[in-house]
Amino acid sequence: MISVEEAQARVIAAFKPIDTEHEDLSHFAGRVAAEDIKAVVDNPPAPIATVNGYAVRQGDGEGVRKIVGRSTPGHPYRATVGTNEAVRIVIGGVLPEGTDAIAFREDPIEGSDEMQFSYSAAHPEHIREAGLDFKAGSVLVPAGKRVTARDMAVLASGGVTQAKMRRRPRVAIASVGDELYAPGAERRPGGIYASTGYGLSAMIANWGGAPCDFGILEDNAQEIATIADADAELVVTLGGHSVGDTELIARALGSTDFSMETWPVAYRPGRPLLFGQLGGTPMLGFPGNPASALVCALLFIRPSLDVMLGTNQNTCSLPQRFKCGCHNMTARLTAELPATDGRKTYVRARLVMQGGEVWAEPYPILEYPMLSVLAKADALVVLPPNGPAAKSGDVVEIIPLDGY
Repeated sequence: MISVEEAQARVIAAFKPIDTEHEDLSHFAGRVAAEDIKAVVDNPPAPIATVNGYAVRQGDGEGVRKIVGRSTPGHPYRATVGTNEAVRIVIGGVLPEGTDAIAFREDPIEGSDEMQFSYSAAHPEHIREAGLDFKAGSVLVPAGKRVTARDMAVLASGGVTQAKMRRRPRVAIASVGDELYAPGAERRPGGIYASTGYGLSAMIANWGGAPCDFGILEDNAQEIATIADADAELVVTLGGHSVGDTELIARALGSTDFSMETWPVAYRPGRPLLFGQLGGTPMLGFPGNPASALVCALLFIRPSLDVMLGTNQNTCSLPQRFKCGCHNMTARLTAELPATDGRKTYVRARLVMQGGEVWAEPYPILEYPMLSVLAKADALVVLPPNGPAAKSGDVVEIIPLDGY
């Protein structure tokens, strides 16, 4: 057997960063930046008032000032404010040229456009200086980062309209099996609904890929041969007795420069992993069991997509206990788990907070094949191969499933 880590390294070595394309700002969300995206303008672009009051020249000191105009959001006072003059300003208004402080309302002089101010009323701290948030040329989103909703707002405020993004890698998915039927279709005895492809497509899209579902293929060489038509960066087959028969698959795809190996990977759940090349395109074969296949996707498809997308995981600056996705974290066990054999074991668990710590409540091992248990789980508890029995309260590694 080979370890999970060795299998991952072999799979990942087959991929390289994918090509890029220019995208408009409205299409950035969820995409991976292929370059540092920099601000075009300062933010804010001009000094802005953070309170309602009067824009004044602090050097004028105490005395009477003439109110010469107003500055409101979108309607700045365009002249230069002179000595002993003031401009009425509201929150978000641009500070007029010549002023450097905000004074609050004091004593108006009856029947005039003048007002008495004291020196102590001038507050320069109530001004948000130009570029306080960021300057033009500042990197707002580094290359390799997946653009979030928060990034979208900051990019728009920086005047960004276009940038280079990694193209979404295409992943072709084929569900193989005579027992499989589309959800809602009439089933013959022994038939089941094909479910894994739906979950896998959603995971791939969430990870930045572009899933292409080939649908359900009958478990024979003629049907499987249609996979050769896939226009993708990765081909994934799910289940099927014949998929494990590499000689049969070789005959079906032999004219398309096909090669495949069976790797006995030391992990649970799972079975020997199939990996090969189909006309130069990497091809993975996963178990038909939905729960096992989706765990395999987490272990092998996600890191492959990260390579193609150039995803820089170091852009996550959260403390370790808050990291999620492909960032593993730790938790304490609420119950005992048995010793492991020579295989790395992934146990589904529910996460709870107790005493300010994260605790993992594992589901019974016997429930592992059940898809509903995976849907309810918050994380996978990772148990090392040949490990001793884990006790309640032990700290264990977990992979959060939030977002999957």
